[in-house]
Amino acid sequence: MTSIKNYFLFGIILLSNTLLGQMGAGFYRNDIGVRLGAANYLGEIGGKEKTRRDFVWDMKIPQTRTSVSAFARHKFNDYLSVSLGFNYNQIRGDDNLSTNPGRYYRNLRFKNNLLDLTLRAEGYIYRISDVGNRGRYYVAFDTYGHAGITTFYSNPLGSLDGTTWTPLRPLKTEGVEYKKFGIGIPVGLGFFFTIKKKHRIGWDFTWVTTFTDYLDDVSTVYADPSTLPSPQAVALANQSAAVTNDPAILASYAPPSDGNIGKRGDPTHNDSYMYTTIAYSYVLKGRYKGNFASSKYGSRRKRRKKTVRHQRQKF
Repeated sequence: MTSIKNYFLFGIILLSNTLLGQMGAGFYRNDIGVRLGAANYLGEIGGKEKTRRDFVWDMKIPQTRTSVSAFARHKFNDYLSVSLGFNYNQIRGDDNLSTNPGRYYRNLRFKNNLLDLTLRAEGYIYRISDVGNRGRYYVAFDTYGHAGITTFYSNPLGSLDGTTWTPLRPLKTEGVEYKKFGIGIPVGLGFFFTIKKKHRIGWDFTWVTTFTDYLDDVSTVYADPSTLPSPQAVALANQSAAVTNDPAILASYAPPSDGNIGKRGDPTHNDSYMYTTIAYSYVLKGRYKGNFASSKYGSRRKRRKKTVRHQRQKF
């Protein structure tokens, strides 16, 4: 628990420092906000009729879960901004939902509540500064592509019945000790409307390719049950007997032996996850009047200065 608390603390401090450090950079260039939407994953467990396919072609829609984010963004100019976000994504998978026989008879399931800290650059592709061409500049529209780096905390949970869940990493179900922290590369697209230079409402899609194949606790081959640390680990590592008693089928879901490769997962592909969200952010005003200064505020200051100067000259 100490390491998790440190992770949270680091994320909060970094997010705060980034935001406060940019407060004086210019009018309407900084915003803070939240995102809410849905998350899913691509990996060994679940999926559709084939063994495994990358990207959305293998995604199982019923396994979609919640995505929540908080972020701060600094816009350098009309072409580039940088964003720091703290994200919570629920992902899960269940072989019982797959129509592929190999996955169905493997009969594994997992869920994982991922916490990640993402730093990304946003490059603006298309911009309309005055939606509707009314000359009032009440609404602006921006589209962007983004890419960056993510560090995440992963804790996959397994279940025998889909109701009681157990942390899998300590059980070493494949005889492998993998890390609870990982690195990923996020890429995606998004857009937002800026309303009255104060409110930004938009949509964002992010796909994170990770450098681990253990978001779902499945990657290589079945471990020898005698080497696993507990009866609970043995039960969670191999659940094929719960859906079939055919000896020929069960022989394929066992540790490597004569003529049997004991394949449990696919180590040639790392796991990934994705989330799509609706975003809202509030635009902050800086102390320095930059290129995006409000004509409303700027004109008031100019009129006030001229009035004071005129009064001094008069008297």
